[in-house]
Amino acid sequence: MPCKGVPKAPTFSGDPCDITDYLDDVAQLCKACGAISGAEKIKYALKYVSCEVEKLWCHATHYCKADWDAFGRLVMCFYPEVDADACHTRSALQHVVERQVSIPMTSQVDLGAYLHEFESISLYLLRKEHLSESERSRWFLDGFSPEFKSALLHCLSLSDLNHHPEDPWTTDEILLQAKCIL
Repeated sequence: MPCKGVPKAPTFSGDPCDITDYLDDVAQLCKACGAISGAEKIKYALKYVSCEVEKLWCHATHYCKADWDAFGRLVMCFYPEVDADACHTRSALQHVVERQVSIPMTSQVDLGAYLHEFESISLYLLRKEHLSESERSRWFLDGFSPEFKSALLHCLSLSDLNHHPEDPWTTDEILLQAKCIL
């Protein structure tokens, strides 16, 4: 198993929405390294978190009796706000868009990073019918800096001269033109 802090070691950001990913990462790493018992997985889950989190989570070890699944459920109880609905909200998506506006879009890597963060929330909201396709595409477009958005709108208008100005561009159309610009 890797040492704490090395690039291959799992990390927990402290964000409650990241707990399930962190526990999954620990379980996969343990399996790959041959540490498959519940007690071993729990030991490593505690190893890679901050001291404060370890102090909290170690209480779960007493009650779960080396059962990895029970440990995960008990840890989740420490964070009642964690569920997909709590982490995938319109306000969370708005935060992503507002933060992205100030980040320069200089490469397809930048575009991919924005797309991944945006889609992880917007597709969930779309599936739950908390966001329409037109809202999704407008918000995606609004995440680009004013300069890049202006260039993007120009390219979009040239790509379809019959497009009505009140009709939103699809996310796919926006993405395609953004790739062309970059």
